[in-house]
Amino acid sequence: MFGATSPSRAQTPSNIQTQSGTTDTQTGPAYSSLVPSDRDEIADQDNRTWTLNKLPPQKYMKEIYWQFPEDTPAFFRDSLLQVVARSYYLTRDNSNGTQSQAWTGGGWIAYRSGLIDNMFGVHAAFYTSQPFYAPSDESGSKLLTPEQSSINVLGQAYGRIQIYDQEIRGGRQLVDTPLINPQDNRMVPNTFEGFTMDTLPDAKRDYDYAVGYLTDVKQRDSNDFISMSDALAGEDVLNRGAPFGMIKYRPFSGLSTIIEDYYVQDFVNTGFAQAEYDFKLPQSIPNWILGANVIDQYSVGSDLLTGSQFETYQASAKAQMIYAGWTLFGAGSATGNESKIFSPFGTKPNYTDMQQISFDNAGEKALGGSLAYDFGYAFGNYGLSGLSVGVWDTQGWGAINPSTGMSIANRNELDVWLQYRPTSGPLQGFRFKAQYSDLWQQGNFTNPQPELRLIVDYTVLFRPPIKSVN
Repeated sequence: MFGATSPSRAQTPSNIQTQSGTTDTQTGPAYSSLVPSDRDEIADQDNRTWTLNKLPPQKYMKEIYWQFPEDTPAFFRDSLLQVVARSYYLTRDNSNGTQSQAWTGGGWIAYRSGLIDNMFGVHAAFYTSQPFYAPSDESGSKLLTPEQSSINVLGQAYGRIQIYDQEIRGGRQLVDTPLINPQDNRMVPNTFEGFTMDTLPDAKRDYDYAVGYLTDVKQRDSNDFISMSDALAGEDVLNRGAPFGMIKYRPFSGLSTIIEDYYVQDFVNTGFAQAEYDFKLPQSIPNWILGANVIDQYSVGSDLLTGSQFETYQASAKAQMIYAGWTLFGAGSATGNESKIFSPFGTKPNYTDMQQISFDNAGEKALGGSLAYDFGYAFGNYGLSGLSVGVWDTQGWGAINPSTGMSIANRNELDVWLQYRPTSGPLQGFRFKAQYSDLWQQGNFTNPQPELRLIVDYTVLFRPPIKSVN
């Protein structure tokens, strides 16, 4: 919740209709209802900014309530402590004939203080990933460093100020937007260094926003914070930060929109816009969710990213139907011819972003669909609540090398997954997820390219009792 996030991606979680037909404010990214996405990958959600009165029960965590005497200062009395234990195994036969493999254990511990004078507080999180099995010649899993060494890092350490319905943060922190986010689908997430200002959650308000300036990023497989421009270029270059801004607007029930932009001087400007409509139909009939979004990206200033000017985009759309525990999903995307999409700061928000690839090469088009089933809908009374399975397949074609104009072979990805994540009972806070993927592309040394992920984690949240909202 506050140690790392799956991308909820925008300051307040949206109402996402689940396969069982209920309203879930704790799963899935806030800018997308995409059920089979890799983004819903963790055992905790970051409500991004919140007040204790508005923090509801966290159904994916084992909550332990602590009591302090009434005269205890709020800084301690209203504090929260989160402990996440995680083990992760990943193996992939890479397309060039090499292999990536690691089995790791670790997680994080995060502390969030209460407020002094209802205004000032602190937050810190320490992350770790230790190798259980990590052959030195099989790197690339991103569960450890590129050298297969352990990760031990103070990923968050910031002060915060709450003023009216806003929170201002300074220091190392999570940022959770469509384009800049934790990408928490390995052992530890991306975290960032800088200053941000966000709205606090309020169900009565029809908008939310986030603005900030980020100087550095610590990526998933690193102990080090590097400049935003270094992460973008993949090497040591001129140090440049990234101002960004995002606004969400919900003009009426069912419709949600979001716009974001970030800028890295002399490198790139990237924008994003999305609209989704949830029909919110009765549970007795199929409910539909429709969405469309676009990423717009172009070089700026000295064109230091590629050495020349470019402008590209990726547009995608989806249709999703939910009924009687079933979720049927279809999506398509198209990318501009001048360049692939550069996305070093988090999981991509396009609807064809899958386990291994995002179908975002220059000129690439993609169509795909998935089918998932939530056993809790019909079999919850038989101990299967929290068990879900799914399959997702996408075909991409038409990609080109933007430098030469030569065609790139078509590719196809097939993902299957099983997840068990109870929301009540003695195993609340536990999650097991198995994901398997095959990637086909003609001309690869290894074809298909298989990948297996096995994730087990357990989350405990120590918190004060829930307070009623006045």
